[in-house]
Amino acid sequence: MRKIILLFFLSIISPQKLLAEKVAFDSPEGWGMSYMTAASLNLSDKFPETLPLGQFNVSAEISTIPELNEKQQKIGFGGAKSEDLNKSPVFGRGKITTGFYWDSIIELSWTPPLEISGAKPDQMWGLAIAKQIYTNNAFNAALRLYQFNGKATASVTCSEEMVMQPLYSSGNISGCIGTSQDKIDMSHEGVEILLERESSNGFKPWFSVASTRLTPSVRINAPLEFIQEVAFVETSGRLTTLTFGLNYKLSDNWLLNLGTSYTPIDVQRPEMTGGNDNFWNIKIGLTFSPN
Repeated sequence: MRKIILLFFLSIISPQKLLAEKVAFDSPEGWGMSYMTAASLNLSDKFPETLPLGQFNVSAEISTIPELNEKQQKIGFGGAKSEDLNKSPVFGRGKITTGFYWDSIIELSWTPPLEISGAKPDQMWGLAIAKQIYTNNAFNAALRLYQFNGKATASVTCSEEMVMQPLYSSGNISGCIGTSQDKIDMSHEGVEILLERESSNGFKPWFSVASTRLTPSVRINAPLEFIQEVAFVETSGRLTTLTFGLNYKLSDNWLLNLGTSYTPIDVQRPEMTGGNDNFWNIKIGLTFSPN
């Protein structure tokens, strides 16, 4: 309530005011940024296979983004204001992998700037280097280092649905008079340890544990009745992700990639939401290896 009163006071004395704030990682705002970043984590889509220097393969992957209930989307003002977090239901990327020195591989990934449900990726690039560190007749182990840089623009603070509600009603508590142009930075970096079980029937199951350091931030640009709200909110922390994958060789050139990832995300809310605040998705992809 104090933040709502402060925002209203600032709107009276100035037509535009930049507010900068760093929030706790487990605050509702910090959870929201972490949840959105979890959808973009630059994780493996298969166990890293050794490629000769210069040889490459290309792959494409689509993963789901779970829908949040109404109470889970109340992350503004410490959990008092609803934000429109249910934008695109999927996240996709393309990747090229090439053999490198010392039996390692390098991965370069990219998400095209296609707008889906009001969310548009902006310069989303990923880079990773991986290497097998142990092999035997039963299990293989690999180490992977990854980094991701990218942003997304969406009308989160003031969505079309909010603008249609009466000013300062429960559905438009901030007084939105137009859709916002909010931009979230989802850059992150981390390390992933992978284990693969050898199989001769075409299926290759694998498992990974990843630790990701992230410093997400959101720049808010929202047209309100008395002010053009321009604010910057950031947080920082670390996430752990468990991934289970299953690859199936369709032919000498094509590989089917199936997987699911689970990322626990802590949050301290003023009320119970009845939803799952942890991030869990399902992934499907294809890899093409030219001969």
